[in-house]
Amino acid sequence: MLRLFETERLFAFVVDEGAARQLLAYERENRQEFSTFSPVRNESYYTQANFEYMCGRQAALYEQKRKLPLVFSRKEGSAIVAQVYLSDITYGASYSARLGYSTAKRWQRQGIGGEAVQAVIGYAFTVLKLHRLEATINTRNIPSLEFASSLRFVQEGVSRQYLLLNGVWEDYCQLALLNEQRQGGRRG
Repeated sequence: MLRLFETERLFAFVVDEGAARQLLAYERENRQEFSTFSPVRNESYYTQANFEYMCGRQAALYEQKRKLPLVFSRKEGSAIVAQVYLSDITYGASYSARLGYSTAKRWQRQGIGGEAVQAVIGYAFTVLKLHRLEATINTRNIPSLEFASSLRFVQEGVSRQYLLLNGVWEDYCQLALLNEQRQGGRRG
């Protein structure tokens, strides 16, 4: 894995084929925790071959500058503690991307996820020069909605019956953060 940057407590790595084993372990360990707001996954999802394929695909999208797939480990360890990604990176007229994130259950409510997400937001706006980040969060996922709000994301609407989770069509909030909002003013 390519180490892209570091924060006070974390190293950020770009996902590639070499991340498959660790990412699979992260997903297996947090399977129950993530299941509430994730699509139903069959057993073939949790295989080494599938994660090698997914990591290879993410690495290819990174090379095409269409995705920033990152995993974070603590500086004192090698296990993945959080995953943050920017997908659908678009330049041209919009300079935008979609933000997604998760934190291992063991590390939740310790500032690890916040540190990782804030670092990626900073990277998106300063290094990638994006103008807008979007997040899509389940309307029942109150902790994630509150977290996004604390980062100054603004709700722009609700997508009704957006995803099928556990046999039920769920509503999702559409939120956005503009570079100017993060900086507290307008760029000139």
